Amino acid sequence: MFRLQLQFLALALAVSPASAATLSVHPTATPPVIDGVIDPAEWNGAARSDAFLQIYPGEGAPPSERTEFWFTYDRDNLYIAVRCHDSAGRAGIRAKSMQRDLFNGADDIVQIVFDTFHRQSDGYYFGLTAAGGPIDGLVQNKSEYNNQWDALWHGHVSHDDGGWSAEFAIPVKSLAFDPNNTAWGFEVERTIRRKQETVRWANHIRARRAYSLPDLGELQGITGLQQGRGLDIKPSASVTSRSNPAPGQKEFEFKPSLDVVWQVRPTLAATLTLNTDFADAEVDERQVNLTRFPLFFPEKRSFFNQDASLFTFAGLEEDSLPFFSRRIGRAPNGTPVDIIAGAKLTGRAGPWTLGILDVQTDDSLTTPGGNLFVGRIAREVLDESSVGLVVTEGDPRTDGGGHLIGTDFNYTNSEFNGSKTLRIMSGLQYSSSDFAGGDGTAATVKIDYPNEPLTVFATFRRISEAFDPPLGFVSRTGVQGMHWTIWHDTYFEEKWLRIFEPFIETDHTYDLDGHLLDYDYWAGIFAETRDGDFTNFWFGSHQETFDGSFDIWPGVAVPAGVHRWDDWQIEIGTARKRPADVYLRWRAGGYLNGDADTYVLGAGWRPNASLSFKTESSLHDIRLPSGSFQVRTANLKVSYTFSPDLQLSLLGQYDNISNSLGANFRLKWSPKPGNDFYFVINQGYDTTGDSIRPTQGDVSLKGKWTFRF
Repeated sequence: MFRLQLQFLALALAVSPASAATLSVHPTATPPVIDGVIDPAEWNGAARSDAFLQIYPGEGAPPSERTEFWFTYDRDNLYIAVRCHDSAGRAGIRAKSMQRDLFNGADDIVQIVFDTFHRQSDGYYFGLTAAGGPIDGLVQNKSEYNNQWDALWHGHVSHDDGGWSAEFAIPVKSLAFDPNNTAWGFEVERTIRRKQETVRWANHIRARRAYSLPDLGELQGITGLQQGRGLDIKPSASVTSRSNPAPGQKEFEFKPSLDVVWQVRPTLAATLTLNTDFADAEVDERQVNLTRFPLFFPEKRSFFNQDASLFTFAGLEEDSLPFFSRRIGRAPNGTPVDIIAGAKLTGRAGPWTLGILDVQTDDSLTTPGGNLFVGRIAREVLDESSVGLVVTEGDPRTDGGGHLIGTDFNYTNSEFNGSKTLRIMSGLQYSSSDFAGGDGTAATVKIDYPNEPLTVFATFRRISEAFDPPLGFVSRTGVQGMHWTIWHDTYFEEKWLRIFEPFIETDHTYDLDGHLLDYDYWAGIFAETRDGDFTNFWFGSHQETFDGSFDIWPGVAVPAGVHRWDDWQIEIGTARKRPADVYLRWRAGGYLNGDADTYVLGAGWRPNASLSFKTESSLHDIRLPSGSFQVRTANLKVSYTFSPDLQLSLLGQYDNISNSLGANFRLKWSPKPGNDFYFVINQGYDTTGDSIRPTQGDVSLKGKWTFRF
């Protein structure tokens, strides 16, 4: 495998440049009215294009339906209109969700992507479903999207007998950009859900997402944008009432908070937060952990997700992260820790990107308060690559010291061997932690070859025994290993079967002396029909090694030694373009030194654009020589969206490990972009007895306002 890595490097020689779509744009003296109805008089003089091609199912084929867009701007806003012609008229439109940031796979949708610095490294995306549901987020690491970021903007849609239309108004104050750069990367993508068809304006390579920044088209002639004084003042206040508060919590709490964002320069933003309040953050989805290692949960707090792309390192997404923002403001057991104050400096200057974060946390019952610092700097090298440095200082788990330093080199060639993409990302980290009692290192190399028909992902890692990133995340230390994923796509454009994809995946873990500890092999196929129904089937072979016995369940022990087993799994799912969909998964065979079956049933129902139901339940039936047990989980989410500005959701979650039922009720009202009001109820219930008894709960009311200067 190391020889394969060298061969990939050796092949990155001569390339042929790709021809990018370009559009010359001009400002408007009379901005269009953003109401979802494209008035030709309002968009007269705007730059226009209808040069779309299919991405899926037929790569580079003419679209089955016509799409056109218009682009113009003034000093304060960018204006985009997209006309989605449909030969079936209103009957052909799939409009099932007005909820924000919901990629439900059921809606017709339009997305636009910006690379405001034209660096092919990080950017923004915005979208509207045919029901008017807004979508926005960050693009990081050249092609990865982060939907936890929300911007201030607005858009509307309309339907008629000829199809549907979408109009966007995006304030330039919501974007970071270089005013001296008159060319931006740009893309428009449309999905026609009933046909499972996707068309794009610029990037016509099916293996690459719309978010692939190196493949964007180009807007030329953007000048005169004004960010004003570049000052956003965001006060907020919440009132929380708690029943059965945990130790250290108040029964009643009023918490004012303040965030201030100042564009020090057009490309550099300073953010200050005081008495930070996360009462509006969404709750985590429960995960069942039957392993020896900690689980990874995504960040959902807006303060940390803003400019999160500038803190990424070596292409790492989960394990051996040098910086994992959930370490700040949360105790190891997941309980909140107050943030007294914090400051960020993030932005870009020429070939450089900068991310600096400093936070002061308060004392809690489980963790001492302290100062936590993260610094990240990177510089572009070659045409699409970068080299960088990360430093962290402080440890939220203890009053002792801890720091980390890391360096990474990320090579990208989006024109490898003509039109293929090759990425090689490498990182080296050194940590020193009083909590771990020593110094440690971690080294990773990732090879991504995300192309068609062949896709290859490989990761090589070595993590020393004492490696402990105080502000990061690592699931296992004292190991080295490799992970491979390889699949081959075959497309059938005119048949009922659309995709046939055989795949092989392997994972090997060794100790630092090279002795094999664990391995996993999977070989199977994925197939999808023309309508979007799918199946996935694989066989697996596994090994896990334990130095000592441990209890996987109360009274059920797994003995020390080497355990090998085989299993198989089948998944079947129906397309979400229909009002209702069903998902089934059955996994059976061996497990450790015994046997196990896993059953998962999921279902969704979207009777109209306002109401949606989604549920999933699972059963893990585990039978070991020392005993048998079952793990059950269930969740139900009900959403009602009165309008894109007023949303109601209810999430219920249950598991028989904690024997608890959790309910989260959330109402969000946004009378105007930047002004948000939340009413949130979190209530826990004990299910161990004959009846369900309320346990800890809280009710919060929060308001947030934004004043721009």
